Amino acid sequence: MRRLLPWVILGPIVPGALLDLASAASPVLSVVGVVIACVLAVGAVRVTRFTGPTLPSAVGVAALGFALVGVGAAASQRWWLLSLAWALVMVSGVLAAQARSTRDLVVVAALGVVAVLAPSAFEDVSLALLLVMAMATAVATAVGVGLLVRSQRDRDAILRRVVVSEERTSMARDLHDLVAHEVTGIVVLAQASAGATSDPRAKAVLERIESSGQEALGQIRAMVQALRDETSVGPVGASLAPTGRGAGSLQQLVDAFAESSAATVTADIDDLDLEPAADAAVQRLVAEALTNVRRHSQGATRVRVRVMSDPDSGVVAEVVNDAVGSGGVGRGSGYGLVGVRERLAVVGGTLESGLDGSGQWVVTGRIPVRENARGRSRPDPSGTRGGAPS
Repeated sequence: MRRLLPWVILGPIVPGALLDLASAASPVLSVVGVVIACVLAVGAVRVTRFTGPTLPSAVGVAALGFALVGVGAAASQRWWLLSLAWALVMVSGVLAAQARSTRDLVVVAALGVVAVLAPSAFEDVSLALLLVMAMATAVATAVGVGLLVRSQRDRDAILRRVVVSEERTSMARDLHDLVAHEVTGIVVLAQASAGATSDPRAKAVLERIESSGQEALGQIRAMVQALRDETSVGPVGASLAPTGRGAGSLQQLVDAFAESSAATVTADIDDLDLEPAADAAVQRLVAEALTNVRRHSQGATRVRVRVMSDPDSGVVAEVVNDAVGSGGVGRGSGYGLVGVRERLAVVGGTLESGLDGSGQWVVTGRIPVRENARGRSRPDPSGTRGGAPS
């Protein structure tokens, strides 16, 4: 329908212009009227393709000015231009469909009045009355169809919001009632088991499980709150802050990984003041990349984490390991990096992953520089960290 509309608007202008040129008493009048009709028709087509809060009013006021010039010129010769009449009908209908405010509707009404009264310049009163009635019918039909399209579009937008709201509420309910319940059970079991065992190593593992479970519960609660927040915009969870923020939280992620890994872990992390969504994306990238090392590259001997500001690329976050595909604790869902890529896309960033020239697996995220990003370099004081003293 959108592709057909330009032809509906512009098509009848051609035969109308030919009739005007052949029948008008003044050739100059005909040319002026046809040019104005073409300008109005092209403006109507443009409005259907490019919309904005003030565009309907701006186009409507401009169309009203052109219409007054054309109709006034024709009236001075006691004439009426068919091509101009058709253009006014189409512009009125299109602007009615795109109207955003009462001001837009007032402009549409003014255009309609000019279009309806234009034939009244004829000396033949009967013909003038007939044409006025015909124009009134045409304008009313065009405006009515436009308002119907506008109403249907508004209803569709409301329906989409209702469906999205219901789906978000359902997801929040499932997270709260099912996932959070199971995670809570894991935390309770870990606490009970830690209290019942005397093995220090087992106790440390259980305490780590408890801590991870508590962090997961915090994330679930934040997601439930975001899903139930009707004002949140964009991909669900894209603007959620993780359990920590900034370089300190990134260093904690690296330290936690290093404690459970035999690899030598190097961290070079700038202290960047990022907006929440960008900070969350960087946090998730580092966390997911390190998790993938544990899953797929257990044999890695060197892991490097780098987060810094780059003059060309903005903020760069990179995780590198030297043992891709060496096996690990198990397969993931396959959606981890997909989620990271979506988070980066929200803040205008990109994600790349793959082998470099030396056979190392590199995960790199880039985020355009934001105005409130400033770098205060804070590298790992020790230079290296690992699962055992080195």
